[in-house]
Amino acid sequence: MAALGIPRFTMDPEHLQELTGESTDVIYLMPTDAMARPDWSQLRVRLARANRQFVMTGFNLTTAQIMAAVRDGASDIVDQKDDDERWREVLNRAAESQKLWMQLYGGESFSTEQALSGASGAIRALRQAVEKLGPTDVNVLVLGESGVGKEKVAQALHQASRRKNFVALNCAAIPKDLLEAELFGVEKGAFTGAVKARAGLVEQAADGTLFLDEIGEMDINLQPKLLRFLETRVARRVGSESEYKSSARVVSATNRYLRAESEAGRFRLDLYYRLAEITLTVPPLRERREDIAPLAHIFLRLANERFGKNIEYCEPELIQRFMQYDWPGNARELKSTIDRLVLLYDGPVLRGSWWEMAEFSPARQTDKVQAAEQALTTFKTGQAPPAAAGTHAVLSRQQKFDLARRLLAESANNYTWVASQLGVNSSTLWRWRSMGRI
Repeated sequence: MAALGIPRFTMDPEHLQELTGESTDVIYLMPTDAMARPDWSQLRVRLARANRQFVMTGFNLTTAQIMAAVRDGASDIVDQKDDDERWREVLNRAAESQKLWMQLYGGESFSTEQALSGASGAIRALRQAVEKLGPTDVNVLVLGESGVGKEKVAQALHQASRRKNFVALNCAAIPKDLLEAELFGVEKGAFTGAVKARAGLVEQAADGTLFLDEIGEMDINLQPKLLRFLETRVARRVGSESEYKSSARVVSATNRYLRAESEAGRFRLDLYYRLAEITLTVPPLRERREDIAPLAHIFLRLANERFGKNIEYCEPELIQRFMQYDWPGNARELKSTIDRLVLLYDGPVLRGSWWEMAEFSPARQTDKVQAAEQALTTFKTGQAPPAAAGTHAVLSRQQKFDLARRLLAESANNYTWVASQLGVNSSTLWRWRSMGRI
């Protein structure tokens, strides 16, 4: 076949397990007996999801075999006794069709396994949800602690949707006076500094995905305008008298408990219901420890590329330490740790020195509890609270619950002070209480 000058191809069905890394000019030649395999239904689904053309082939094909191949999605059927011209015609047509599809609809194939890495049941369930929700236009609210990878989930939803562009906005990063203009656009002269008209992110994300991170930080006075856009898909630039339409799909994320925020008057409940047509929760890393090792090796590969290193793997003792640690900063903290270690070490194996290992030891976390006891004593004697917040960032979740309960009881429910000692937002304490955790 190679002498025909046709595109590259494979006749090994097992090769389908590596679809995501293949070039777009690979055409799959599937023997008719592949349809008798018990896993054929899964294999053809993988082909379809990866947008790969395949040609069914065999000897003396029957009408039933041809009809079954067409039913299962074969782009063409060719008998192995056919001449070279017939083979060349079939395979080149399939290659051109596949190349055109890739040019029109997004290039590289998408894999939720690549976007959301992990072996835990929670991450597998999350991947399945993304695959189901991706092609829809439903608004999704992604919940999870800081650093768990909420934007990764939003990007996976976007990739699975095959929409055109992904536009992200961190609502906490823009001053509230400028957030409306950033979101909906502004006309020239609408306010001081508006020297030219500018499209907002809602307009830029038309036919794409608009990701609103830290949505709980949005000013209460701007929320009605976002609600109206979600209900009507119509918006207006600041200073404009005309409206525009946008079909942008909205995915938002927060580490806050928005129901409690609504009860406190800081977030509109009707907006919450619009944003959370579907809610996806990303569990913290401490609740899915089986994901720590694969994530560590993914971050190691990225760090190698970033810093020009060639470290092959993490030593087992280091991974064991990682597995024992609670990772309050979640995947973001794990990535930063790997980056730091890669910068410090050379050689084929990534190792942690004794002082770095100590950071992840249970004794280290016990020290933090003792520091909390001292902070409580300081508070009760009437002295000023310690200036350093976040002292207890490495406490386990249950330790935080227990400590929060004690601090609240002995400080007459001073939520602001207790939150500063635990390194959390006061709204988090309210959420814990409403959930019966403290």
